[in-house]
Amino acid sequence: MRLGPLISIQITPAKLGLDVSLGSMRLAQDHASMTLEQPQAVMRVQNPSGHLQIDNSAVRQELGVGSQLVSAREQAAASIRTAQQGAARRAQEGDRMMRQPQVIGTIAKETNYSSAEVETNVGLIPRSRPDITYVGDPKPRIDAIPQAPRLQVTPHPARIEDFNPAAINAYLRQRDSVKIEYIGPREIWA
Repeated sequence: MRLGPLISIQITPAKLGLDVSLGSMRLAQDHASMTLEQPQAVMRVQNPSGHLQIDNSAVRQELGVGSQLVSAREQAAASIRTAQQGAARRAQEGDRMMRQPQVIGTIAKETNYSSAEVETNVGLIPRSRPDITYVGDPKPRIDAIPQAPRLQVTPHPARIEDFNPAAINAYLRQRDSVKIEYIGPREIWA
């Protein structure tokens, strides 16, 4: 069997090389200026007028005082009775002193020591409370209108403080080539 010519073909591709240096950038931005205002709410309070009624007649009855007019009359009558009793006692003492001349010391003792004994009753009076009534509407009417807050923002622009651009350097690392070589027997070409 006879073979034809043998050829060797070698292909070398081209290779590119890239040197890449990354860029950098630094930005700075000041804080935004901000103003916030909250207006005061509009408020109106209305309190309808009423009045307070105090009835202490039950308390005065428990104290034994009654109404003020009755109390004044009873105190006047008691004062008259006390004055009449005092006058009667002085008259009796005067009669006694006329009949017994040495009785002045005894009368003085009786006068001083007779009032030393006091009967005391302790109790909590009055036992009931006065009737207190408020006539009118006890709840005030409140109308409030809230106001919206006002916000003002002033942004500041960003500024570039440092900038290094990116760089790419391309170069040929390997050239392309095609190499063709005859590797067959030499006699064919001879």
